[in-house]
Amino acid sequence: MKLFRKRDKSRHPPQESPASKPASAVQIPLLVEMAIEAWRVGDRARKLQVAAKREDPAIGFSIEKIHHILKEMGVEIKDPAGEAYHEGMGLDVLTFDCTPGESPANKIVQETVSPAVYFHGKLVKMAKVIVGSAGGRNSDAQDHN
Repeated sequence: MKLFRKRDKSRHPPQESPASKPASAVQIPLLVEMAIEAWRVGDRARKLQVAAKREDPAIGFSIEKIHHILKEMGVEIKDPAGEAYHEGMGLDVLTFDCTPGESPANKIVQETVSPAVYFHGKLVKMAKVIVGSAGGRNSDAQDHN
């Protein structure tokens, strides 16, 4: 006569290891970092080309190809530089480079330090930006480069 039966199910479900998670769940942070670095390379290449007063179509093509591949993987990069700024935009504002008492309607995203990254339409990394006057940078503001 048996008093105890063997349990079919364990009381504690097995812990999920990174290997047991779907590949996309493990790779999202890597995709985000890759997207940010792809944006930085493109931004730096544009600045170098402007400084040298010369374009290199091969670099531009390679950067576009990287962005296209990321988009095919569900990753989208958004640079809010130049957009009018308003509260609730979902940005990580590093500095408000504005004159005290200035009208809120005059504020724009002057510089993007790091872009926003979306994965399949969902925000996974907020943009880091510097917000300032529509008229230009305040000479008293700190430089974050």
